[in-house]
Amino acid sequence: MKVKKRDNNVYHIKLEHEDDLYHLNLLLDEGDMIRALTERREASQSDRIRKERGKKQKMKLTIEVKNVEYQSFGQRLRCHGVIAVGERDQGSHHTLILEPGDDFDIGKSNWLNHHKKRLREAREPVVTAVAVAIESDNIVIAELRTYGIRELKTLNRAGSGKSTGGEELKDFYIRTVKQLVDVHIKDAIMVIVGPGFLKEDFVDVGRNEAPDIFSGCVIENSGQGGMAGIHEAISRGTLPKAVAQIKIQEEMTAVEKLKEAIVKDMGTYGKKEVKKAIESGAAEEMLILAEKTRTDEGRKLLNLAEKNRTNVIEISSHHHGGEMLNGLGDIAVILRYRMT
Repeated sequence: MKVKKRDNNVYHIKLEHEDDLYHLNLLLDEGDMIRALTERREASQSDRIRKERGKKQKMKLTIEVKNVEYQSFGQRLRCHGVIAVGERDQGSHHTLILEPGDDFDIGKSNWLNHHKKRLREAREPVVTAVAVAIESDNIVIAELRTYGIRELKTLNRAGSGKSTGGEELKDFYIRTVKQLVDVHIKDAIMVIVGPGFLKEDFVDVGRNEAPDIFSGCVIENSGQGGMAGIHEAISRGTLPKAVAQIKIQEEMTAVEKLKEAIVKDMGTYGKKEVKKAIESGAAEEMLILAEKTRTDEGRKLLNLAEKNRTNVIEISSHHHGGEMLNGLGDIAVILRYRMT
């Protein structure tokens, strides 16, 4: 995402990647103003009985945001609102459909600190990865993005479990590598995870069959295969620097740290408990579900955390760590010391 400040309350945004839509979804609030080039159909009526659809015309409109529709791993975002400034139809409803390549202005009555932080994060280069979880009879391929993990393919070894007639392991690996070539994302880092030594054998086959995409691959141990193994490898927080740039690793590592802290009575959750911990200065780090920052309650806690020097990590709801935090009530803290 490219960001340029126009004045104190307006930023010019240029969307460059699908991940920018995730950030935009969390930036937009009801009442914000967006000015963009859009298309609007001109209503016409040939007679009093039947309405005909007019031709679409391009025009610059400013809409006041009412609500936003966005799906994870989606390629566009829909912003519904009311036309505040335009060539015509002021007060009418209009929907902006925003996607990579679009540019527009966003105006807010007040840009809060967490808004500005998200703008800074959105400016950073997008890093994606393809994770491959290796087991002898099953291989899972998943896409790692800024905010979540998406399973792309699951491949099963033909005839696995049979004493004879099953697919040779090397042939299974070659078949998997061909699938990886089909789904591989340009410039994505490849992470190979799994238990034992199978992953090293798989990488040897990959470097022979598709050296271009396996040249800089990362190998990481996990105690299990499948999506669970991928989550485990990311949550550990030990992936190399190139992969660590993906925000999801920081978030999942933070949630893993929270789980350990709760077990040791060095973490707490629940509205009253979190507020008390922050007010008393006992909270070292607050984890908050990203969507929660849109609510009055969430913003009060963000303000409280800032005043009491509590570090804040926003957690995406689109991965395993976010699901766990959601189960704890969307917010939790890691403590500096045990509370009495």
